[in-house]
Amino acid sequence: MIEPGNYKNTVNLPQTGFNMRANAAKREIEIQNFWEDNQIYHHLSTKNPGRLFTLHDGPPYANGTLHLGHALNKILKDIINRYQLLQGFKVRYIPGWDCHGLPIELKVLQKMKSTERQNLSPLILRQKAKEFALSTVDEQRKSFKRYGVWGDWENPYLTLKPEYEAAQIAVFGQMVLQGYIYRGLKPVHWSPSSQTALAEAELEYPEGHTSRSIYAAFQVLALGNSHLHKLAGYLPNLAVAIWTTTPWTIPANLAVAVNPKLDYAVVEVQAEIMRFKYLIIAVDLAENLSETLGVGLSVKTIFKG
Repeated sequence: MIEPGNYKNTVNLPQTGFNMRANAAKREIEIQNFWEDNQIYHHLSTKNPGRLFTLHDGPPYANGTLHLGHALNKILKDIINRYQLLQGFKVRYIPGWDCHGLPIELKVLQKMKSTERQNLSPLILRQKAKEFALSTVDEQRKSFKRYGVWGDWENPYLTLKPEYEAAQIAVFGQMVLQGYIYRGLKPVHWSPSSQTALAEAELEYPEGHTSRSIYAAFQVLALGNSHLHKLAGYLPNLAVAIWTTTPWTIPANLAVAVNPKLDYAVVEVQAEIMRFKYLIIAVDLAENLSETLGVGLSVKTIFKG
C-alpha cells in the first residue's frame, strides 16, 4: 500500500551510480593520479599499432606563471595528440622550454636592487637566470599537468641543456659550411636600458606617442646619360627631396629610390633660406609640398623617374 503523498515508488526512474555532483576539484586530481600511476600516456604512445606521430612543441619562455595563452596553446595541442592516440597512432610529444633571452634576464633584474644590478657581471647574471629558469620550468610543468595535458613531462627539452646547445652549434656549423651564414648590416630595434637588440614581440608602443617625420634633401653629385641633357643645367644646386618617418635611419641611407613610371619635376625654391635652389620632387606632390614648407615652388622641367 502506498503512503499518501509518496509517489516516488510509483515512478520508474533510471538508477545510476554517478554522483549527483561532479566534485571536480577532487575528481580531477584522482583521475590525473590514475593516469600517472598507470602510465596511461606511455602505454598508449608505445603500444598503439599505428605509425609514429610526432607533434613538435614550440616552447614557452620560462619566465613566469602561466596565463590563458599558455592554456590555449597546450590544450589545443593535447586535443590533437589525443585524437591521434584514438586513431591508433604512437604519439610522441616532448614538451620544452625556452630558457634563454631577455624576458628571463629582465625577471631576474626586477628582483634585484639597483646597487646589485650595477655590480652584476654577465657570468653571475647568467647563473641567476639559469636558476630562475629551472625553478620556473618546475612550476609551469606542474600547472600544465594540472591542465590534464599528456606528454613526456619527465624528459622535456630545455634550451639551456649542454646537449641541446651542442646540437644547435652543430647545425649552425653545417649552415656555415654550406654558405648560408654571412656577416652584414641590418637595422634592429635596440633597448638603451637593457643594451640589447629587441624582437618585434618585445616592443611596447606607448599610447599618445607621436612619431616625428622630417623632410630632407640629398644633393645630386652626378647625372646619368639619360637625364644629363635635362638636368645638367641645375647642378650643383640640385637635390632630391625625401620625406621619412624614420629620421634616425638617414645617416645609413645608401640610395633614394624613384619610380620609372612616375613623373618627376625640378622645382625652383622661392626662398633664400633653403640650401638648394632646385629640388627634384614628384609632380603630383608639388602643391602639397609648397604648402607644407611654406615656400613657393615653380616647376622648371618634368621628366620620368
